Amino acid sequence: MHQMAMTGADWLSDRDKKAQQRAEAARKKAALEAARKLRAASQALNEYLTACLACNDASRSRGVDDSRTILIGNMNEYACFLQGRFDKEGA
Repeated sequence: MHQMAMTGADWLSDRDKKAQQRAEAARKKAALEAARKLRAASQALNEYLTACLACNDASRSRGVDDSRTILIGNMNEYACFLQGRFDKEGA
């Protein structure tokens, strides 16, 4: 006799479904908050880089390989990913 595997959404109890919904809602909230903070950090770092440029010394940008500009780009890219993935209402 073969036993069926009781897995998947069809076999979840109401309690399990609600727990899953709460977990997904918490993930969405955290993702959108992370996206907001990433954008703020990106803006702050960009303002710092602009201030460094004004000093016209060794702190100025070193071009495309400057880790600050790379980090700004990466933060913006990931913020966009999070926003696009989790903010369906705002789209």
